[in-house]
Amino acid sequence: MDASELRARLAEAAIMPIMTVRSVETTLAEIGRLSEEGIGVVEIVFRTAEAAEALAEARRRFPKTLIGAGTMLGAGEVKAAVAAGAQFLVSPGLTGKLHAAVSGTGCPMIPGVLTASEVLAATELGYELMKYYPAQPSNGLAALADYANIFQGVGFVPTGKIDAGLVPQYGALRNVVAVGGSWMLGSRAPTAIGEQIAAFRKAKG
Repeated sequence: MDASELRARLAEAAIMPIMTVRSVETTLAEIGRLSEEGIGVVEIVFRTAEAAEALAEARRRFPKTLIGAGTMLGAGEVKAAVAAGAQFLVSPGLTGKLHAAVSGTGCPMIPGVLTASEVLAATELGYELMKYYPAQPSNGLAALADYANIFQGVGFVPTGKIDAGLVPQYGALRNVVAVGGSWMLGSRAPTAIGEQIAAFRKAKG
């Protein structure tokens, strides 16, 4: 998979659940539920010891779901995620060393950015799809609306303190490809996932 295909898959999905693994089986059951409700992309963050096992098993059980690995901080996480079968990588930021670690894997990455300088640095390295993080604490709606006028061709996946009620507002921004978060997981989902996906797509027009 290349970056353009990843962008297309994310645009189709509209919403990307971000999952922290405490129990492998619980995580797999949740991915199964999300899949049944129309979610086609999931990010498993590499913050716990169980993350690699959960990702590898998710790839086996859910071949139609795009499974990515998040919280890529350096070469160690990248190596573990790729070995587990990650189809894409997500980082909270971007450094030269992290870029170098990813470049040799053939696995596309969504680097985290916040400031205009960070967006410029990422574009210079060839990235056109970026994670805007942390979105809500950083006035993401206003910032991304401005970025749409400046950074032509750059797509963003905002994450960070976003809930279901904000999905249409982010979806209305022409440079937002999909919205990431954990609000739809477990019993915390305030509305049906299908309704949230429909609201995002409706906002896109």
